[in-house]
This record gives sequence, structure tokens and C-alpha cells, in this order.
Amino acid sequence: MCLATPMKMTRVEGDYGYVVHGGKEYKVELSLIDDPQVGDWILAHGELAVSRIPSKDAEEILQLISQAHSSH
Repeated sequence: MCLATPMKMTRVEGDYGYVVHGGKEYKVELSLIDDPQVGDWILAHGELAVSRIPSKDAEEILQLISQAHSSH
């Protein structure tokens, strides 16, 4: 199963944003995000940013993912 993952936007260039996840930078398409800004937390699925989320929610989701990985 694939899930959208919270990622923080580090830069925006036209229709694309760059996000960091697991220490790597990824390019995502931003057509579904209104007025994307550096510092925004987004949910990304593959190479598509699907929504913007509050930083508190992003941090909680990342913590839950980390806990799930450490329990295996």
C-alpha cells in the first residue's frame, strides 16, 4: 500500500517544488497546491503534491510512521 507522505518544501520553481524526505531532495509537481511557499508542509504521493497540511499534523504523522517502523 502506498501512502502520501508529509514533506517540507525547500524551494519552489514554477510548477514544481522541492521537498526533503529521509535526507534526500525530491521534485514534486504543485498543480494541486494553491500558492505554494517555501516552508509549507505538503502531503506528497509519488511526484505529486496532493495537499498542504499544518506543521503540527505533519510532525505527528512522521512520528507515527517512525514508531511503526521501529516496532518491526
